Amino acid sequence: MTSPLEGSLLLPALPPPISWWPPAPGWIALAAILVLLLVLTPLALILNRRRQRRRLKAQRILWEIPENLSDHDWLAALNTQLKRHLKSRGEIAATRLYGNSWVDYLCQHYPRPRADLLAPLGGTLYQADVQLSVADRRTLQRELLRWIRHNHV
Repeated sequence: MTSPLEGSLLLPALPPPISWWPPAPGWIALAAILVLLLVLTPLALILNRRRQRRRLKAQRILWEIPENLSDHDWLAALNTQLKRHLKSRGEIAATRLYGNSWVDYLCQHYPRPRADLLAPLGGTLYQADVQLSVADRRTLQRELLRWIRHNHV
């Protein structure tokens, strides 16, 4: 049974419904991070692919030189390929270097250079009879690949 006094009471009003806009600051930050990821991920993939393509193109400098050349011709071809590629990058001053100054130029452009491994590109190239073993060729190629990777030639 309800009393007349209880019937005359007004029920409290319901609060207005919670709107979805504006969202809480955490949702805004999450949306901004997602948009950034959506924009930067493809950009990073494109830049990485471009860098890898450029690196592979530079490594082909060494791969294009036939192994069956004489030691003198092989060293001359290495020098020619390196200088041609540096010239295409706009480093024309490097193409005029030879001997120890060429090796010094190569050594100053990457950390922990091994001038003893790069020495055949300098003075040895200009000797009459050049003798390189297969191991010497491989170590020179490995050192040049290190140089290429570091310089992103």
